Amino acid sequence: MKNRKHPFSMPGLSLLVLILLSLCLVTFSLISLSGSSADEKLSQKTADRTTVYYQASDAANDLLERIDTALAGYLQQSCMTSNPKIDWYSSCRHLTELIEGSTLEQDLFSFSVPVTDDQILLVGLKLSYPEEPTDMMYQITTWKIVNTTEWNPDTKQNLYQFDS
Repeated sequence: MKNRKHPFSMPGLSLLVLILLSLCLVTFSLISLSGSSADEKLSQKTADRTTVYYQASDAANDLLERIDTALAGYLQQSCMTSNPKIDWYSSCRHLTELIEGSTLEQDLFSFSVPVTDDQILLVGLKLSYPEEPTDMMYQITTWKIVNTTEWNPDTKQNLYQFDS
């Protein structure tokens, strides 16, 4: 009986398969490393953005505290007059002196807090005279991020140019 070799028992085939599997593992590990690096950068940008937003939000809340104090003072002063509601609304005009860059149009008071170089946190309040002691003196109508610069899309396309 002749010694027959199996058709897949070529010398070096197992070494070739081992090299191919090693290359696949190295390739997949490099792809995974690249993806995790991109995820880390995105996570850091998101964390930085969130931190900056909450710093602006804290600053806006500090200004709201100043507004609360001022409105309570205006209310206390207006209660001693003959027409407290009208006097309170006319005293509210002084809020614009309290916060730089704020505006008051009728009963809508607004101010902004810088978030980044090209974004602000815009806060809008609707002032209302409290009829009852438990009533609020304002309602927050706007609390949003607004871009202060115009967006200019990058429309350039870097295409490969053939040299002729």
